[in-house]
Amino acid sequence: MGLTKKDILWNLLAQMFSLLTGILTLPLILSKLTVEEIGVNYIMLTLGSIVVLFDFGFSSQFGRNINYIFNGVSDLKKEGVQVVEKNEEVNYQLLATMIKTAKYVYIKISSFALITLLTIGTLYIYKITSHFETVNNIGLIWLLFSISIFFNIYFTYLNSLLIGKGLITHSNKAIFFSKILYVILIFTFLNLGFGLLGVVLSGLISPFFQRYFSYKYFFNEEIKNSIKDKIVTIQQKNDLFNSLWFNSKKLGLIAIGSYFVNKFNLFIAGVYLPLSEVASLGLLIQLFAILTIISNTIFALFQPRFTMYRVKNKINLLLCDFAFSMIFFYFIYFLGGLFIIKFGPYLLTLLKSNVQFPEIEIVLIFAIISLLEANHSNFATLILTENKVPFVKSTIFLGIAIIIGNIVSIKYSNLGILGLILVQGIVQASYANWKWPKVILNFFGISFWQFLLVGFNEFKLKILKFSYVR
Repeated sequence: MGLTKKDILWNLLAQMFSLLTGILTLPLILSKLTVEEIGVNYIMLTLGSIVVLFDFGFSSQFGRNINYIFNGVSDLKKEGVQVVEKNEEVNYQLLATMIKTAKYVYIKISSFALITLLTIGTLYIYKITSHFETVNNIGLIWLLFSISIFFNIYFTYLNSLLIGKGLITHSNKAIFFSKILYVILIFTFLNLGFGLLGVVLSGLISPFFQRYFSYKYFFNEEIKNSIKDKIVTIQQKNDLFNSLWFNSKKLGLIAIGSYFVNKFNLFIAGVYLPLSEVASLGLLIQLFAILTIISNTIFALFQPRFTMYRVKNKINLLLCDFAFSMIFFYFIYFLGGLFIIKFGPYLLTLLKSNVQFPEIEIVLIFAIISLLEANHSNFATLILTENKVPFVKSTIFLGIAIIIGNIVSIKYSNLGILGLILVQGIVQASYANWKWPKVILNFFGISFWQFLLVGFNEFKLKILKFSYVR
């Protein structure tokens, strides 16, 4: 789980290229697609994120438990984690069982997602496109998009394997190569006049590239030789599934609640607002989602280490690395948010975009709400490293509150996009924004200001002196 300069450079390269992918392709999408196509594209992505909820927390569960296995844990608990005081051998029988179980679970999940998209999803697309009239080839587009979601979900197990083993560099290489192909494809298809169909085709083809490299990187000769003779019985898979399901069902409920917290506004906007406003809100969500990913570069890199520190009971190191990752997050988010607010509208005009930002006040409010959301999500993720999930009820309750608030706002006020954004912010501020940071700070026994001080000190030590890499 040691973090090297190579790990950091590849992670930054992958994350920056993900951002660059958006920068390179977004102008083409905004200029080559009609406003209706752009609106439908954002809605399709939102619907795709709904079926990803069928993952039900298994991706993080598999990743975390694989991490436990490679750190010498041989007894996977339903809740809590076995502390390993000394170096232990990897239990390859348990690893083989985990891999078989992961593949079995994800073929089931991806199949169910495909069926849902082709039935319920088709009815929704039929409605918002005025009986398949407002967008050319929408039937074929929707079919290919649904198939792409199937493969994206199924290939998730490979990413869990890489992250669980701590192969950060290899995971990011696979992402990087896949993104290169995506950019090439989308430029080719859009310039050939494929429209939204070209965007969907690019999203269907490029994940196979990531799958190829992910499989190659994880299943090296050592892993293949160590698990090839391991026989995994149905009973072993069922026992492991039941153990994982204890927390996965909680994470799944949290994912559902989180979806309604963060994505329901775009879904309901598709029903009640013009596609031009949907496109505007979707663009705003996309840009700040990209910013959050970039800002969380170090946090994402350190997640396997956070889990290792829990297993090894190294609480001081956990505090130092987590505080550092959050200072990095605040710094990058502030700079990126300032850039979007200041130059975003100008750049869209320069690019002759068919979609524009909402009013600058709305963008600023959304930036603050997104910051608070990402902040408490990171603190909540640290709680999960202990294999405990204390936020099920609150997330479901907040999700329901946002559903009701969004419906009331959209039907009984003329606030439009602003109302949807405000509902999300107010509901989150009432509990989640402060609760989960408070839990972690109490665990460390420090105040938020002391936490920031630790983070700043680590920032000086690690960034300025580069002492945390080999």
